[in-house]
Amino acid sequence: MIRKLGRFDILKSLGQGAMGEVFLGLDPAIGREVAIKTIHREAALGTEARQRFAREARAAGTLNHPNLVTIHEFGEDQGVLYLAMEFVPGMDLEAMLRDRVLAPVEALEVLAQVCDGLAYAHQKGVLHRDIKPSNIRVSREGECLRAKVMDFGIARVAGSDMTGTGTLLGTFGYMAPEYIRTGVPDPRSDLFAVGVILYEALAGRRPFDGDTTATVLYRVVTEEPAPVGASELHGISLQTGVLLAKALAKDPAQRFQTAEAMAKTMRAAMDPAWAGLPGSQPTRALPRPTVVSAGTKAPPRGQKVWPWIAAILTLGALGAGAWTQLGRPRAMRLISLEPPSAAPAASPAPPPVAPSSGPAQPEIVARPSSVTHAAPKEARSGVQTPKPSPGLSEQEASELLNEAAKGLVDQPQGSLALCERVLRDHPMNPRAYALKTTALYGLGRYQEMPGVLDAGKENGVKPIQYLAFGHFTAMLREERRERRLPSEVRESLVTELPVGSLRPGQRQPVQRPSRD
Repeated sequence: MIRKLGRFDILKSLGQGAMGEVFLGLDPAIGREVAIKTIHREAALGTEARQRFAREARAAGTLNHPNLVTIHEFGEDQGVLYLAMEFVPGMDLEAMLRDRVLAPVEALEVLAQVCDGLAYAHQKGVLHRDIKPSNIRVSREGECLRAKVMDFGIARVAGSDMTGTGTLLGTFGYMAPEYIRTGVPDPRSDLFAVGVILYEALAGRRPFDGDTTATVLYRVVTEEPAPVGASELHGISLQTGVLLAKALAKDPAQRFQTAEAMAKTMRAAMDPAWAGLPGSQPTRALPRPTVVSAGTKAPPRGQKVWPWIAAILTLGALGAGAWTQLGRPRAMRLISLEPPSAAPAASPAPPPVAPSSGPAQPEIVARPSSVTHAAPKEARSGVQTPKPSPGLSEQEASELLNEAAKGLVDQPQGSLALCERVLRDHPMNPRAYALKTTALYGLGRYQEMPGVLDAGKENGVKPIQYLAFGHFTAMLREERRERRLPSEVRESLVTELPVGSLRPGQRQPVQRPSRD
């Protein structure tokens, strides 16, 4: 482990991520503890990764607010890029939601503080773009809770765009529908993510979930979440469903327009007597809408759909009629006041949409290729099944793998989905197996790595072929140094890969790696 970075002494490791490691450090000059975020040496070699890491320092370094983590220093030492920031004792909100330790009134207060911090950042022209529970740190100060927003690593400073064409940054289940469709975020996209977290905190489940990335994105864009039960709103207003409906509106114009307004409404909902937003109707249970599948059609002019996201959304077979429905305000109350046995209130079914005659786009999944469902069960029952997607050409497969290679550092989940899409049509492609293994390593899904090599062998791919790809060999070098793999996984890979690939101090077979 590194003992010193810049002027900071390294005390211990706090956690490991796909992009780098976070340490607890000490500034010996003043005795202050800091959190030090680093970026892997291999990742730092890429220009885009360096730019993004530096952008985190510039964006967050301009912000000074009680609900935002303070940045102290950005630098490079011993070939390691690092970011020293305020150390916040406590827990990540992700762990608190998993353990269900927050009462509903506490969840509202924590997320109102998140909105306070976002309001300040938005006023400074900074969007976060990856609001999620793991990026929110919560500490207790006596009887009070204090929330701080972390990780502006993919933040966008107003007037700049360094993300690159075709790169969608963020975490799928918390992305706003308009960001998925166009790749263009605004402050209301951050607020949609806060609404997702509030739903998760109250209901104990995510509003948009699924077995594959494609299913999650499909539901974010097309479906309304199931209602939150009245029993899950103990101690707060039963009209909180109105707040959720506004926060999760598909049309950003129907959402809260500022973080200040959203924070104010959350604090109002903490009072059980709160009567809801002006003009809102009493809450009632509504059935989940049935989304009629249709053939794929290009989105209306002016709605740019980013290349591989367009392919994912094809799983829902979104036709022109479905896109039109997305722009309509939806009457929704995300709270059920009726007992489970009561029949839901009648709701007119959406009109059927005629299938398009255009060819379907290829689908992308985020789990092993044995999972082949193209849309949620709700969307497929009782409706016409879309025609199967045509196979990828060699050129299309190569382009998808290029995108997968670019996303390995900070979008390993998307890279994994792209590799699996390619392997469905090209099961003998060694580069796809190499990139898939590397993505699993970045995600910490170590137990799945041997299975990828086994699948490659079954399709005639020799493990030695993976050493021709730079990202794969960089992953091996990192593993030789860091030794993160469980012993059984490590031994399994040692038996498959050429001798010395995972053993330090030995030379690898003579084979010149190529660039991914």
